Amino acid sequence: MKYPDIPFEPFFSWVCRPRVMYAPGLRSEVGYEMAQLGGKRVAIFTDKGLVDAGVADQIVEAVRNSDLELAGVFDGIVQDARIDIINAGAKFYRGKGADCMIALGGGSVMDTAKAVNIMIGGGEEDFGPLAAQVALYEGAKPLPPHIAFPTTAGTGSEVTIAMVVLDVEAKAKISVAHPYCNCDLAMLDPELMVKLPAKITAFTGMDALTHAVEGATSTSAEPISDALCLHAIRLIFKYLPIAVKEPDNVDARGYMLLASCIAGMGFSNSMTGAVHALAHALGGQCGIPHGLANGILLPHVMDFNVSERPERFMMVADAMGIPVDGMEPEAAGRLAVQAVKDLLKEVGLTQTLKDLGVPTDRESLKPLMELASGDSQIPYNPRYCEEDDILDLYMKAL
Repeated sequence: MKYPDIPFEPFFSWVCRPRVMYAPGLRSEVGYEMAQLGGKRVAIFTDKGLVDAGVADQIVEAVRNSDLELAGVFDGIVQDARIDIINAGAKFYRGKGADCMIALGGGSVMDTAKAVNIMIGGGEEDFGPLAAQVALYEGAKPLPPHIAFPTTAGTGSEVTIAMVVLDVEAKAKISVAHPYCNCDLAMLDPELMVKLPAKITAFTGMDALTHAVEGATSTSAEPISDALCLHAIRLIFKYLPIAVKEPDNVDARGYMLLASCIAGMGFSNSMTGAVHALAHALGGQCGIPHGLANGILLPHVMDFNVSERPERFMMVADAMGIPVDGMEPEAAGRLAVQAVKDLLKEVGLTQTLKDLGVPTDRESLKPLMELASGDSQIPYNPRYCEEDDILDLYMKAL
């Protein structure tokens, strides 16, 4: 399709960091790359699932085959970047005398490692007060050397300048931004993903798709984010079903890893919208995995938003492979909504929140609505969301 004349803000600022490398087997180069960053004694941050699956051992072996010293492996990270675990991770880093870090895992690991590095760089003892500030820009300085190996194709957190942390006591997720929190080098090695279960492959892929769709349609979208987010959509629609059905297909894994990273670069600058706001509340209150919540909510929020920015949703439809030439933009956007529903079904994910134990009456959804309405991403949604709109979206997703 011909790129439509779409207005955007006359001024925008674009963040372009970190360096990214891609290759199957790339982990073998981690020692050399960390040395180039000045790191000597490395702490690895990961989770027990990757330790038990033998994935962490591949990074440990690569470190031991280099001139790096291994300070230790912190594998206490669980679903969501919990503030108490972030604090424990910083204590581990200091106690082991580390001077650099490797993050190995999905979004929870990436975000935990980012927060730990902020604490190390700033000499902080508790991340709670930092999280409460939300934006950590004043006086921000570069942080200790940090390399990331993503093992899911979903969050793109290795390249984003924000992290989402969980306040366990408040049952609330908080989005925190810092200009140097992303890694110095993202090393994309698709061989690290072949043991990822089909269900996690599916819902992390839907997370990446949500980043791309919201990034291309948000109020802060601009031509650079368009280029990235729209191409991420093309890759995801082609390769996510293959990655789910053929877990050993390194090419499909690789394209999904790239799509996640590309979408991360895009939405880190253009932000997201109501899908993320509503999903953050579900994660904090109900413990639903972020990518799964995003996937279920995405078609409903898209349907809500299409009429506000139809030309942008037409571009999204085109990127999904839908023939849109000669169509009215809004009609094309509605086809994109259906395409997302079809993709959810194809990759075997539930399409309803009630299957995940979310309350089904409107009154019980009000605590979720209150969290979502105050979320940092809600202002970037293309259509203004009243409180009743948020409740309606939750009800439609049940």
